[in-house]
Parts: sequence; C-alpha cells; structure tokens
Amino acid sequence: MKLRKIDWLFVLFAVAVVIGVSLLPTPKDRNPMIPGTPAHQSVTGEKGCVQCHQADGEKPVPARHPKRQDCFRCHARQ
Repeated sequence: MKLRKIDWLFVLFAVAVVIGVSLLPTPKDRNPMIPGTPAHQSVTGEKGCVQCHQADGEKPVPARHPKRQDCFRCHARQ
C-alpha cells in the first residue's frame, strides 16, 4: 500500500503535535521550590510543612492555595 502525500502530511502533523505537547512545561515546573534553608532541610514529611504553613503559623499559605496535604507532589527540593 503506497501512502499519498496528504497521508504523509497528516503523519508529520501528528508527530509535530505530540512533540509540541511533550515540550510544554508541567504545572510542577511552575511551582516554587522548597527553599534550602536549615528549617526546610529538616522536614521529611508533609506534617512538617503544616507546622509553619497552617493558617495561624509563621508563614501561612495563601488563601488561593489548594487545600492539600501532599506538598512534595507539587514542590520539589532544591
């Protein structure tokens, strides 16, 4: 079976779309990293984050921040 020119153009377009989508930044790439401060280096789990970043903590998370408890899913260590 011989492919026509239009078939090759479609395949080329599909490959270009797949490559283009794979190069898009992920949401995790846009999130701030966990600082390299001594206080943050000692944190090994999300419960350590909540101690300082709860509503009445030292640095509460913004109101528009998702109400999640899996910090390391979105924020990477430096």
